[in-house]
Amino acid sequence: MSIKDRLSKKTEGLFVPGKTENNTTSNTLRTSPGQMLMVNSLMKESNEKIAKLEARLKEFEGALPVKLIDPNNIVPSKWANREAQSFDSAEFAQLKAEIESAEGNVQPIKVRPVSGQEDRYEIVFGHRRHRACLELGIPVLAVVEEVSDADLFKAMDRENRTRLDLSPWEQGKMYRRALDEKLFPTQEQLAKELGVDAGNLSKALKLANLDKRIVDAFASPLDLQYRWAKPLMDALNQDEQGVLTRADELAKNGVGSLSPKEVFEFLIGLEQKQTEFTSIVVDGVTKAMFNRRGNEVSIRFDKGVLNKQKLQELEEVLSEWLRD
Repeated sequence: MSIKDRLSKKTEGLFVPGKTENNTTSNTLRTSPGQMLMVNSLMKESNEKIAKLEARLKEFEGALPVKLIDPNNIVPSKWANREAQSFDSAEFAQLKAEIESAEGNVQPIKVRPVSGQEDRYEIVFGHRRHRACLELGIPVLAVVEEVSDADLFKAMDRENRTRLDLSPWEQGKMYRRALDEKLFPTQEQLAKELGVDAGNLSKALKLANLDKRIVDAFASPLDLQYRWAKPLMDALNQDEQGVLTRADELAKNGVGSLSPKEVFEFLIGLEQKQTEFTSIVVDGVTKAMFNRRGNEVSIRFDKGVLNKQKLQELEEVLSEWLRD
């Protein structure tokens, strides 16, 4: 605001209407000593208020705009690589319940405007919070900032590692895509820019590079661990056909009661107990699967086979059978 405008604002209301020779209205300053004292007092008060406002404005210098946005107008980042199964986890259900209870996400997500599309945004970080708000049908609180692809990727990775948000598999796929898209020229430069341990980054990339048949041997790719990357790659280098054959066997028959660690050990040939799979087929349809490893036996029923009544009958049969 110019000095003239500010002075005009400060002296607003200090003039009284008068008449000119042409009988037109004009403003005449009250000139009595009392009125002049009032003018000085008001000017001083106005200056003090302006100083306070300017001081408060300085507190917001550099602050980014935060706004409520329709989650339907926000798209996932093109660099994100979150598995759909991560939205079926207990942790996501808890996050969604917390957001519903608070009637919104207390901690804002971060987005950037989509170029050429008005009121459309791309997530920088906060995919799970966005998904929760989307499913709940409520606006999502978001910080809006223009950022480059490289800065977006670094912010997303930093947030994920701070919150332990991504699994090793998802992290590896994310790093793999960044290198494939030439977002960073080399693996070493990627580690340096992100400020991550080069060894962990290398392990994550090894997981991302695993044959799909090996990944499918696990109940979920989210089960893969950093420490398994090198042993799996070593086993493939020594006996690729053997590892892939065991992976196909697990994928075909299902892992049943095997833990992720037991799947890993079976794949690399450390597990000495031979796992035997027996299908229970009724009218040409597989209803259940027996898994036997040494003296351990488990049974896995296909989805929809057991209802409440059949489950109760099964419990009664097993209880009677185990008494013998």
